[in-house]
Order: sequence, then C-alpha cells, then structure tokens
Amino acid sequence: MQVNRWIAPVAVGVTLGLSAAPAAHADPGDAQAALGGGSGLVLGRATKCSLTTIGYDAAGRLVGFTAGHCAEAGTPVRGEQFPDAGVVGVVRDADEQLDYAVIEFDPSVVTPLRAVNGSTITALAPAPPALSIVCQNGRTSGHACGVVLASSPVGFLEQACSSYGDSGGPVTRGDQLVGMVSAPLISDTRAIHFSCTNADNPVHTPVIAVAFDTVRAAVDAGKGVGSGFQPI
Repeated sequence: MQVNRWIAPVAVGVTLGLSAAPAAHADPGDAQAALGGGSGLVLGRATKCSLTTIGYDAAGRLVGFTAGHCAEAGTPVRGEQFPDAGVVGVVRDADEQLDYAVIEFDPSVVTPLRAVNGSTITALAPAPPALSIVCQNGRTSGHACGVVLASSPVGFLEQACSSYGDSGGPVTRGDQLVGMVSAPLISDTRAIHFSCTNADNPVHTPVIAVAFDTVRAAVDAGKGVGSGFQPI
C-alpha cells in the first residue's frame, strides 16, 4: 500500500508556496507563542503538523524543524494554540528526500520551550538501536512511547501511537532527540484504519521516523538557516 504523509487532512488542497518569502517578523503588540518539540503548527492557510524541536543555529537565529512534506520554502508559520500571535515564523528550507523543513522563528513573539506535554529535549543523539524504547509527541496523539522495530543511521521504525497531524513530531529517548515523525508504514484506507486511534490499543501501523542526526548533517552541509543547530 502507498504511504501517505501525516499532514492534517483539512489542508490537502491548500496551496503552500508563495512568490516571495515573507520576513520572519510579526506585527508589534501580538501575543507570545510558546513553542517546543510537539507543539502544533499551522503552515500556510490550514496545514497542521508538529514542531520537532526549537533552538538556535550557529548564527544565533531562533529556528525549529518539522516534516518536509508539511510545507514548501517561503510558507508562513503560526502556532496552532496561539492564533493571536499571527505569523511567528517562515519555512526557509524544505527537503523532500529526507522529509524535513527548517523554520526561522521571530524571537520577539516566540518563547522557546524545552519541555512540552511530557517530552523534554536537552540534547541530540543518533538513531536508537532496535528493541530500545522511544517516545514521540505530536499535536494529534500527544505523548506516547513504543519499541523500535528496526533501525539504521538514516531512520528507524517504531511502534508508538501516532496519527494524522503528528508529522514532524519529536521522537525522543529519555531527554535526547533521536528522530522526527515522517509517515505511517501503512496508510489508512476508506475501509480500514491502520493509524493509531487509542494509545491503549497496540494494534496499529508502525511509524517511520527520520534520524535527526541525519537531518542536522544535511542542514549543516547546506550552511544556511539552521546550520549548527542546538536545542535550547
């Protein structure tokens, strides 16, 4: 079966690209948006995905990551739970092959968080070995843990509860960020739901996660926004 990307279904038909990238600044007086790994994002007009992590790059810019299939470069970003803050950032780069996007946030309206809804990110680590336990955090499914079924330096397969809108969510081992949610191994059909609907039900499709070490290496090689990233 074909793998579907886990963006929120309300946004499938929305055009994400812009003719020119807007500046990563919001209007003075807007409310603050407190964002960290697992926070919900609205990209473009209505696409809903999850923030992987937030921190600073080597140039001192406040940046974060999400899944690459959620938005193209130039897409404005809002915090799902902070509509009064307006546009809080802009996607500066998106890679389809590794499925990551780099967001530059406006530090005047974004408060970066180290911990969100049960997930705390203080460091980065390589892809976890098979049979280890990891946890993920997404705007749809929240915080859930599961076993790693298979692993490589590029990515891994894990069994935590996840569903549509969790794309980009962090996958952690302890307080270390090891990956980001990319897609289900098996897509839902009209007749059968393979995605997780209840964290207490272990029968659901595994999740494909991209190793964050691989993402960071690719961004560093590009020497653009996000290069030299470290979480707060």
